[in-house]
Amino acid sequence: MRKFLSIFCVSCLALMPFVSFAQDMGGAVLEKGQTLVTLSANDQKEVDQDELNASLRIEIEDKDARVVQDKINKAMRSAVDLAKKNDKVTVTTGQYYVYSYDPNPQPKIISMGGEKIMEWRGSQTIDLKSKDSQAVLDLVASIQSQGFVMNGLNYSLSEDVAEDYQDSLLQGALKKIQDKAALVTKSLGKSGFDIIEVNVNGSYMPSPMPMMRGMAKMEMTSVASDNMSVPVAEPGKSTVSMSVSARVILKP
Repeated sequence: MRKFLSIFCVSCLALMPFVSFAQDMGGAVLEKGQTLVTLSANDQKEVDQDELNASLRIEIEDKDARVVQDKINKAMRSAVDLAKKNDKVTVTTGQYYVYSYDPNPQPKIISMGGEKIMEWRGSQTIDLKSKDSQAVLDLVASIQSQGFVMNGLNYSLSEDVAEDYQDSLLQGALKKIQDKAALVTKSLGKSGFDIIEVNVNGSYMPSPMPMMRGMAKMEMTSVASDNMSVPVAEPGKSTVSMSVSARVILKP
């Protein structure tokens, strides 16, 4: 019985490298004369950014925290209601915070009650985005005229456009894989190849944004209330890429 168990264990150990290799092959087992190769390819393209993003914030200071919050709430309500009038623009609100601070720590200002006189400061942001850049710019000017200040203004590539380009790049990357497999097959004197596994990874990144044009020449395409001129922004480019790796079995 012990001799049988010993023979069984030795047999299992002998099969382990084969089983591990077969699993690593995704269930496929190399036959005599076959060769396994791993190939990779990348395709990328610079495309025009199509979505304008703007972020503005309202900042309020007062000795009373309730006054600070009340003014922020009213300003945000007005800005959000204004932005929602244009259904081409997506509006969201950002971080809202209120904190106290000592406006004059040196020298210490002491009230008659023996406590420091503290001030309160609060801020909240409103974020806008749309493929209709002029709609965003007009809204930005209108909201700025209500006391908001610019937090950020930049173009980006929308997700749906990025996905469309990635689908196109995927075809190109797969064609490169096939061409590489054919070249390796011919170079090694093999009769053909089978692609048994493909991994796909797509991404896109914005190109560095140039400074907003119009800092010296504010183009007066339209004017918001209180003579607030409309800001100017020019789209840049984003790089969309698609990477593909594949495992290929070369036939003998």
